[in-house]
Amino acid sequence: MLFEVILYAAIATVICAMLFSVLGKNVGSGPDDAFDPTEFMAKPVQEQAAVIDPLEESGEFPGIAGIRSYDPGFSLTKFLDQAQGAYAIILESFAEGDRALLKELLTDKVYNVYDGAITDREVKNLTQVTDLARLIHAEVKAIDSTGSKARVSVQFEAELASAMKDAEGNVVQGDPDLLSRSSEVWTFERDMKSKSPNWLLADVAASDTDFGSDPSPDTVH
Repeated sequence: MLFEVILYAAIATVICAMLFSVLGKNVGSGPDDAFDPTEFMAKPVQEQAAVIDPLEESGEFPGIAGIRSYDPGFSLTKFLDQAQGAYAIILESFAEGDRALLKELLTDKVYNVYDGAITDREVKNLTQVTDLARLIHAEVKAIDSTGSKARVSVQFEAELASAMKDAEGNVVQGDPDLLSRSSEVWTFERDMKSKSPNWLLADVAASDTDFGSDPSPDTVH
């Protein structure tokens, strides 16, 4: 009996540790500790030490120097990790019509496009279902820094299922069970002088390898 109690306690400890590593917070935390999705693109200024970043060793992105002039601790590798998280959250928020969350993650320009698409769905009594099965590839394509405004473009290639349903739940477009490939270039923007550390989605465009199955509206044509 004592052995079983010890065994169950050990299993519970392992499960709690796994949940902590995935969610980034303790199990059972209260409302004050709730997960803040905007933290995905929040980039606080780090220590002033030089950053060794494998993505930058080739010198392919000279625009990063402008970002570093305001934020010496900027890490392109960490930015890419955060951008992948933002990609998943924005896709889900758009499908669910979560305007409040989108407002926190998009520039006004992109928000207006997304808001219009959500309104169009609502008028037609349609709902969108999007399931991101896996993010196949994420790659920084360009970095531009003009004055204090910085823009980083990332190409996302993902495998997902997306569909539109009517008020009765009938599928009228797409297939919620059929995985297809999507490839888009998302450009994130930040005013480096701003007190807000958040990078906002500023543009969405089809990539050179567009598969024609993007579940979110483009803002560049």
